[in-house]
Amino acid sequence: MFDNDGMNDERRDQEQGPGADDADSLFLDLPEEAEPEAEADGPEPAPAPATAGDEDDLLAAVPLTLSEDERRQIERKGQMRWFVIHANTGHENKVKRNIEMAVKSNHMEEFFGEVLVATQEVTEMKNGKRSTVKRKFFPSYILVEMVMDKETHHFINSIPGVTRFIGGTPLKPEPISRDEVDRILGRISAPEDARETLEIPYLVGDSVQVMDGPFTEWVGVINEINHDKGKLKVMISIFGSETPVELDFLQVKPV
Repeated sequence: MFDNDGMNDERRDQEQGPGADDADSLFLDLPEEAEPEAEADGPEPAPAPATAGDEDDLLAAVPLTLSEDERRQIERKGQMRWFVIHANTGHENKVKRNIEMAVKSNHMEEFFGEVLVATQEVTEMKNGKRSTVKRKFFPSYILVEMVMDKETHHFINSIPGVTRFIGGTPLKPEPISRDEVDRILGRISAPEDARETLEIPYLVGDSVQVMDGPFTEWVGVINEINHDKGKLKVMISIFGSETPVELDFLQVKPV
């Protein structure tokens, strides 16, 4: 009798061939594949905002390209200073135009910047109505931004209406300080609310004379002052009785 079970085992080993157990061991040695993590509910967290240091690094990394003209203009502006020149009284704006036209016609823009006649807005009273007008607060003087050398010095002095430079010596003018420039330019470009701030040069108890309106030439005494509105309450004697009259501070003058 043949051992069928033994034959079947032998046949099975032959069919599987050598290395079947080795193949199984290979699969056992392979690393397990990591399972993807479950996505969290809700929106993804926003990236952290860039810090100031990061922005500085980014700006530093961006190349700043300037043309030759731009570089020259920056250098030229850095060499300019503000000088004050004296002009014929009442002709400041005309002299300003003369300077600007002469600079342009002689192609000297490289040596000159702004030319300014300093003005400010002033509130005044006319025919019972308040109006705002521009007035020179630096009369007879013009501010010129320029590179000072012998050529530009002579050029300005040769312009009609210019009498002389102010500051330094006739042969070597001195520029005005940065503080003076800021103060003057600050008055020129003062914001609207600053220009409308009114300074009332009177005190309660002062005697004043009315210059405008139905009570012109009457004299009274200030009883109240409204700084916000620029108004005065003046006690005027009318038919022997002290009567309070509200006036604009521009309608009166000190007695």
